[in-house]
Amino acid sequence: MRRAVRLFTAGCVVASAAAPLAAHAEYPDRPVTIVVPFNTGTTPDIVTRLLASVISKDTGGNFVVQNKVGASGIIGTQYVANQPADGYTLAFANVATLAINQSLYSKLPYDADKQLAPVALTGSVQNVLAVRPSLGVKTVADLIALGKKEPGKLVFSSGGNGTTGHLSAAMFGTMAGVKMMHVPYKGGVEADLAVLRGEADLVFDNISSIASFMDQGKVIPLAVTGATRDPLLPNLPTLDELGLKGYRAVAWTGYVAPAGTDPKILDWLNAAMNKALAEPEVQEKLKTLAYVPAIKPRQALFDLAHEERPVWAKVIKDADVHID
Repeated sequence: MRRAVRLFTAGCVVASAAAPLAAHAEYPDRPVTIVVPFNTGTTPDIVTRLLASVISKDTGGNFVVQNKVGASGIIGTQYVANQPADGYTLAFANVATLAINQSLYSKLPYDADKQLAPVALTGSVQNVLAVRPSLGVKTVADLIALGKKEPGKLVFSSGGNGTTGHLSAAMFGTMAGVKMMHVPYKGGVEADLAVLRGEADLVFDNISSIASFMDQGKVIPLAVTGATRDPLLPNLPTLDELGLKGYRAVAWTGYVAPAGTDPKILDWLNAAMNKALAEPEVQEKLKTLAYVPAIKPRQALFDLAHEERPVWAKVIKDADVHID
């Protein structure tokens, strides 16, 4: 069943989108699958399902989400890298799959630069450093002092090896001069629950994932991990403000397609995603997730990945993080 797609360019953020849309008026003529290589209910999954729904409505196409979970996003990313370059299989991509994994794994089964093409850089979300109330610390300075007093005793949980939660904590430990023990769990929610149960002392997790526990007083937030304070938590300082100068760990996200996909289709997809991100109702929903949308050209995704790879490589080396 072929379906002509019409994307109204009057409100489109990217003015150059009009040409590729006209050239690909028949795309897509069958469902487009967006693979999310992370668990359902996580920020990547929620954001992708929101965008897929809005793009389907805006264009008349059928964008569906499929979760292929495992190995810090490797399984889903590798799957998409090996699909036909026809524009009908995309992947959610992020700092882990495009910048961290390149140094974390000695043999990565996909080459992002050679096997993938950027579709869009869609936004970012900060992590929060939070501790269990019974730990008895109220500030980052207290936490650092405790960690230095008893090296190796502090335990931090994460949603898995190589996640931004894991490496945010590794960066913190290196910069603060605090040695901590890492316990990985299968997802951010499980990592948060480990703190609630007293199995871990602290966690670095996405604001959206840990917000309810903060609101209930089940964890104490100490700082955010971005370069600036988060609009959703304006009273919570950054780690940079608190003395860890230059600290920045943000979970940025976007979408990729198999390399070789027609650039006109990629431009069409970029315009469709940017249009969806600019819609007020979408921005309101993303705000509740502490997700800051980015409306950028396609190449911005890979430009950011290339910029951050050496940053994360240094964190991994300094913290002596090993996966394989």
